[in-house]
Amino acid sequence: MEKNPKRKTDRTGHTGRPERAGKEGRKGRTAGKGTDKTRDTAYDRLKKALAAHEKALEKNPEDAAAWAGKAGVFLRHRMYRDSLKAIEKALEIKPEDPGYLYEKGFVLLQLDREEDALQVFDRLLEIKPDSDKAWNLKTSVLCRLKQHEKALEAIEKALAGNPKLAGAWHAKGSVLAGLDRYEEAIKAYDAALKLNPKLARALEGKAFALYSLNRPVEAMIAYDAALKINPDNAKTWAGKGLVHLKLGKSKRALEACSKAISIKPDSADAWYCKGVALSGLEKNEEALGALERALRINPDFADAKKARASVNSKLGLDLDEDEEEKMEEEKPKVKRSVWTRRKPTSEIMKKSPGQGREKKR
Repeated sequence: MEKNPKRKTDRTGHTGRPERAGKEGRKGRTAGKGTDKTRDTAYDRLKKALAAHEKALEKNPEDAAAWAGKAGVFLRHRMYRDSLKAIEKALEIKPEDPGYLYEKGFVLLQLDREEDALQVFDRLLEIKPDSDKAWNLKTSVLCRLKQHEKALEAIEKALAGNPKLAGAWHAKGSVLAGLDRYEEAIKAYDAALKLNPKLARALEGKAFALYSLNRPVEAMIAYDAALKINPDNAKTWAGKGLVHLKLGKSKRALEACSKAISIKPDSADAWYCKGVALSGLEKNEEALGALERALRINPDFADAKKARASVNSKLGLDLDEDEEEKMEEEKPKVKRSVWTRRKPTSEIMKKSPGQGREKKR
């Protein structure tokens, strides 16, 4: 698997209108009143989502919930700078609100402002030290900053204060996996699952740890359990595909990674898995295309480079000497954990306007 890819998503954060992606009506007019709602443009959807919050702010510019609602709308449209401005307005009115602080930290992560995000999560945890979500994202920030030991210390403090934080146990497992301490990671994931058996991300993390320990059958069981809870997770499908490869089942691997690609077309892991699976099925030209796709997504994906070299050899294609020397020097890179990703899991924020904040306990 790849290590620490910087996910390429729309991070424009520009103010103004998002791209008009909707279709026009038969007479060339943009879909509007009296037409099919599915033809609304992105701007139309944004405008409608903001309307209620704008109306509330016209009546009361000090309505913190309305500002937070605007922030949530902008966030779902990936207008991160606008989202940050709105949530900061909410915090001017209620500076100690844990939900608003959480949302600000999350948005700062989308803008790759890790140091600023860390300060926000530290403040949030002073106010609400038992917040699973805040500990999870603080761990994510520390891992992005390559401060794994500090991340582990932070999680230990969280669990010392409250050992029943399932999210903190999951975070501990992820950090331990990032340090190649897979046996310990499995114990942490098991602790999380004991508290919350439906925590799909803990099952996925456990599966990866088992895969890394060359225990593919157990890894498959864990991946399947995770997919029963969340069948639309591309990372889990890609992981399952890689387990099939380890078991020598190229056709099943191809099915799993194709499913991952259908969910997340820019998954380098899934394209890598597809390339190796196709090569195993002697479809080397298709395999080469899939591996090239993986490398366009993540040019530093060393395992994909090695697989591409193998396929090129099968096809009788020669690389230049410089490329071959570079390939020899590189070692396979293994994705350490979910926390090494540049962007945190977006599913955390998939909520209705104003609900990007965690609920107060």
